[in-house]
Amino acid sequence: MFPKKKRTNPLPKVQRLPGQSLRDEKERLLDNRFLPVYLGTAFLWILWALDEYRVRTHEPPSPKATLCLAIIATGICLILFRRLFRDFLRLNRGERGELRVAEILDDLRGAGYRVFHDLVRDGFNIDHVVVGPAGVFAIETKFRSGRGEITFRNGEGLFIDGRPEETDSLKQAVANAAEVRRIIKEDCKVDEWVSAVLVFVGEWQIRNKWQPTNARVVTADKLVAYIVDQQPRLTRQEIELIASHLERSAKS
Repeated sequence: MFPKKKRTNPLPKVQRLPGQSLRDEKERLLDNRFLPVYLGTAFLWILWALDEYRVRTHEPPSPKATLCLAIIATGICLILFRRLFRDFLRLNRGERGELRVAEILDDLRGAGYRVFHDLVRDGFNIDHVVVGPAGVFAIETKFRSGRGEITFRNGEGLFIDGRPEETDSLKQAVANAAEVRRIIKEDCKVDEWVSAVLVFVGEWQIRNKWQPTNARVVTADKLVAYIVDQQPRLTRQEIELIASHLERSAKS
């Protein structure tokens, strides 16, 4: 008789942390792209050093071929490192922005709001979702260094110091809100409007023009005030219903 195998319980799903998708992407870049090239290059240099040692000790192998391979691999490694450095810089800034916004959103919990971070969908993630008396808010976070003025013109987009923004962050914020609304409608059977909010982290001033708009652009320090200033629209029971379903979507 073989001993019975002990039944192992699956690991419980846990709430995702702010910026977790960015950290996951950094780990994938490091493990799948940088480490193989780095270790391969180091291995070639070790082979060349061994060949060089053999030559100096009058052993037959020549190090020239290994040296050429090591030089080529080093060049590839430097090019890859330069690209990965830009990717890591972008991801680190994004992670800092999401952590800063998550810290700010914690102030809402005492006012009856529920906050969820990093809802992973098919091919993208939603940085933060807030559910409370003022409704449901899907928040897209952008960290931008420098300082100046950001102008939001409904129908035209964002302008950074008078220049059109080069990314589609505003479209992403609206798409995130539509996805959260779809989740609520499918899971809760409630067609609740979800407000799209784009939050800039950094030393910027926001000027919103042309009301009404299908999204709102604010700085991190004005985010909580913007949410709590909205008219109440959800009861406590509605908040708990929506939050309970979003909580399952926010776990991994």
